[in-house]
Amino acid sequence: MIQNQRKYEIYIKECGVGKNDVVADSCKSYVSYLNSVSKHLNITISPEILSQDKDVITLSDDLTKSGKVSKKTIKNYSAAMKQYVNMVVFLELMTS
Repeated sequence: MIQNQRKYEIYIKECGVGKNDVVADSCKSYVSYLNSVSKHLNITISPEILSQDKDVITLSDDLTKSGKVSKKTIKNYSAAMKQYVNMVVFLELMTS
């Protein structure tokens, strides 16, 4: 599950993610990647869990330790997570 999923979709499209896609839709892929992270780690992707670059590293490390996901896939997941962090910062979604 992804909190602020619609905002995320709008944000990544406005940032140009997928603007040159011909075969696949990168925006849908990014949402799918975040949903996969959520499923593999049994978490909800939210600003409380994913709001800083260090959170991307922590979640990526957790995925590596699980042994269920390849390094290439984790790299794809990390790109989607970084965009989520950028959105959280840009839209100031963190609560104090």
